[in-house]
Amino acid sequence: MQTLSIAGRPAFARGPRRAPSLLSAGLLVSVGLTLSTLSSSGWAQAAPASDAAATLPAVKISASKDTTVAQADTVSAGALGSRKQIDTPFSTHVVTSDEAQDLFATTANDLFKYDPAVSISSDNALAENSMFNVRGMPIDTLNSIKVDGQTFPSWDTDLSLEPFEQVELLKGLSGFMYGFGSPGGIVNYVLKRPTDTPYRSITLGYKSAGVFTEAVDLGGRFGNDNRFGYRLNLVNEDGNTAEPNGHVRRQVASLALDFRITPDLTWTADAFYQKRKTNGTLFGLGIGAGGIPDASKIDIAGLTQPQNYYQTEMASFGTGLDYRLSENWHASLKYRFAKENRTNSDSFLYVTDTAGNYTNTLYAAMTRYFYQNVDAMVQGQFNTGSVKHDVVVGAGFQTQTSEYSNSTGWNTGYALGTGNLYNTTLLTNSEVSIGSDLYRQQRTTQAAVYASDTVQFTSRLSALLGVRYTQYRQNVYDTTAAVTSQYSASPVTPTLALMFKTDPYSTLYTSYVESLQQGGAAGNTNLNYPATYGPMRSKQYEIGFKTDHAKWGANVALFRVDQGYNYTNVSNYFVQNGTKRYTGVDASGWLALTNEWRVMGGVMWLDAKAVDVDDPNIDGKRVYGAPRFTVTGRVEYNPAYLRPLTLAFGGKYVGNQAVDAANSQFVPSYVTYDLSGRYETKIAGQDVTFRAGINNLLNRRYWTTAWGSFVSPSPTRTAVASATLLF
Repeated sequence: MQTLSIAGRPAFARGPRRAPSLLSAGLLVSVGLTLSTLSSSGWAQAAPASDAAATLPAVKISASKDTTVAQADTVSAGALGSRKQIDTPFSTHVVTSDEAQDLFATTANDLFKYDPAVSISSDNALAENSMFNVRGMPIDTLNSIKVDGQTFPSWDTDLSLEPFEQVELLKGLSGFMYGFGSPGGIVNYVLKRPTDTPYRSITLGYKSAGVFTEAVDLGGRFGNDNRFGYRLNLVNEDGNTAEPNGHVRRQVASLALDFRITPDLTWTADAFYQKRKTNGTLFGLGIGAGGIPDASKIDIAGLTQPQNYYQTEMASFGTGLDYRLSENWHASLKYRFAKENRTNSDSFLYVTDTAGNYTNTLYAAMTRYFYQNVDAMVQGQFNTGSVKHDVVVGAGFQTQTSEYSNSTGWNTGYALGTGNLYNTTLLTNSEVSIGSDLYRQQRTTQAAVYASDTVQFTSRLSALLGVRYTQYRQNVYDTTAAVTSQYSASPVTPTLALMFKTDPYSTLYTSYVESLQQGGAAGNTNLNYPATYGPMRSKQYEIGFKTDHAKWGANVALFRVDQGYNYTNVSNYFVQNGTKRYTGVDASGWLALTNEWRVMGGVMWLDAKAVDVDDPNIDGKRVYGAPRFTVTGRVEYNPAYLRPLTLAFGGKYVGNQAVDAANSQFVPSYVTYDLSGRYETKIAGQDVTFRAGINNLLNRRYWTTAWGSFVSPSPTRTAVASATLLF
């Protein structure tokens, strides 16, 4: 029987922890409260444990069914190796697979939706894929999505969550830890690995209006001394969604193996495959004259057409060796290959007047991405007198190759005709076809060496010194394979931090991080497509405090990020100049009021503006896609008279956001609410968990915005349910 071990944290902990003082503010502005799920044994408290920065620590899970479940108080910090969240001078948020089920999560959007630093920019119910911003900065889907710490192709796609034990969000810059990437942060997916004891589960799920999901998860060991281990996940999903013209079909298969060659040497291998097709998708809406229309009055059914669909297919293989050199030293070597095929046949609507008339252009094309990563790292500890050192030395090499379709469907699109936002219009074009004449559009390589030393001067005071040297090269090609632009850089990106433990369960820290990210590129709706720009440097300053006690916890981070600015100007040219400056406070906390009630909440205040920009229409304006204010609140109830039952209710407020760099348009603020519950029981002697909930309870219609030029409609109210059998 599965049990939860609570170590100074809420048994639910399905999102960011919120500071108690800020929680009250969140409730007063009626952002709502959200519950989650607790163990059937209730909210027993144990000794305090360590925590993450600026996030609600997740449940530490131990289970008789699986003795190798990842611990949510531990985060993979790239070049720093694996560390407790409380011991890192960064803001992190970790969500386990059990928590993902309680949240009915299907994408990373769902995992982090109650983190106040996270704001949704698109949802795959209607858009091509789910995306989010962190502290107003988008996640870089070319460089900032990782699988077991290695870069993974996720351009306009969503990784299925079932094959992963936990998903880790590192907020902010990550230059030393991971190399090139957007300052928005890193999303690292940690694969499920073989279990020490047999584990078998079947999950059946339902989502309105008729999507059914079947998932199998099997793990265990075999052979002499159980030296061989396996973990198999299979998923099938199919049915009509709650969105107009919507249908989804998804298949997933993953297998992870290991072989304990000796007690100190382990070989691992894994394979992953995913295919997902969604009908009824939009690329987005561009708003011309008249401003942003009222989302609640839009005829969503008329926005998508029978020819609109979106499909991605992904495959990956990884292998590695892990060697314990001695009690204090450890070495690892790993390799990963990954490939993504992307096929789109979705529309871009451009609204031309205040009456809601639009032109519909369908973009139909295929693109491909190939990634390879090799990483080697040695980590160890030693002392110099009374000073302790935790050192990491490593090297890595990775390549990324992009292939684009050279066709009408990619470059100029197919005209479907005109329509109106407020009236359903059927639009088709028999000439639409998917161009498969792919050419290599871009190739980047990164070779890096890095080293760090976490120096512990006393039991309370420590410092982190880290540096990464990268040789970066980017080639952009035309359809004849000629190089049209080339960029090379050899940056040194340092990380400096000072940490002070005010007590065994609390850390005060200050950190400075530098990072480089891949330069921007004009999209096929820009007049200067396919212009591509060189790398941009970012700098981050952060002061934070995090604490985790038996019945309460809190964390707060004050930050400033300076990032190079790329945007679409008023003449529809994509340019890169000036700086985006993000200054803000990201705070959260939780409080166990009684053995039955727990509350949590959080708030982010953000000032994001353009500085030193050449264009006077942009300089000094708010950065697009960055809300000034975000508040979340959650409440959870686990009645003493019915411990197997947990009820949950929660909400999130997101402030208005600029659609474009010139601030000529803003999407309004919005509030959403969710309701959920979980019940644990036994049937025929087997553990069964029933879950049910409603997302977007009040069916709030709102706009999200991304890329500084267009908006996307929100998903509708959706009923969800599942049953999981352990056998």
